[in-house]
Amino acid sequence: MQTIGERLEEARKRKGISIREASESTKIRSDYLQKFESNTFEIGLPDIYVRGFLRSYAHFLKLSAEKILTDYAGLGLGDPRESRRHQDQQREIMGRIDLPEAPKAASTAQPALEPPQQRAQSVPRSTPTAVVTGAPSADRRKQLKLPALIGGAVVALIILIFVIRAILSDSSSPRTTTPPRQSPTPEAAEAAEGDVVRLVAVDNVQVKIIQLSDHQELFSADLVKGETRYIRKTGKIQVTYNPGRNLRVEVRGQVYKMTVDGAGQNTLQ
Repeated sequence: MQTIGERLEEARKRKGISIREASESTKIRSDYLQKFESNTFEIGLPDIYVRGFLRSYAHFLKLSAEKILTDYAGLGLGDPRESRRHQDQQREIMGRIDLPEAPKAASTAQPALEPPQQRAQSVPRSTPTAVVTGAPSADRRKQLKLPALIGGAVVALIILIFVIRAILSDSSSPRTTTPPRQSPTPEAAEAAEGDVVRLVAVDNVQVKIIQLSDHQELFSADLVKGETRYIRKTGKIQVTYNPGRNLRVEVRGQVYKMTVDGAGQNTLQ
């Protein structure tokens, strides 16, 4: 049976592309991709990042992301809490597909109808119209049950779609679990504009900011495309990034583009 790395490497070679080309297309560092293809998943990042990168790489190579993540979880390298949470979410999805709830709607509507037996008792047994009078009640109950079953199935399907979309959205958008030490809101940034740096991620980028006056680390995280962060500072700062082409920095209304397209650092006032 092929390992995860062997499947990834074989799929990439079938596409006829190099590690570098795959890295540029997926925005995942090439050394991470090389480690994945070598079945090495200890890359110094939280498990949620490893799972996110594996999912993105599998989608890019036209492989089953769920199969890759299942095999990865089977290695016992990830966070057990993440695996249990994934299993609980799957059980929750299967538990919500409970169509037997639909007949309850029909049963609640039945008391509004007069039971056939009571209607039959109101007419003398010797009169053949008792059978005729009870027949429409049974037909009416059948007509009510069918729409109730259909309605219950539609509701269950809608709930299932929303749950699946929520799971996919959460797993495909990994974010850092450690917030920056000081990250004021946009309103606070405008109130103290001279002491705030605005970081704008043009695309996925790694950013680290050091305050040079006391060598304090103000910010260190991966930003996803379109994300904006506000960092309070005092004096000069040193901005380290990778890649620089994906980062834009604004200080006092002035926009700075990083001087290096790849990994590098800039000093800003």
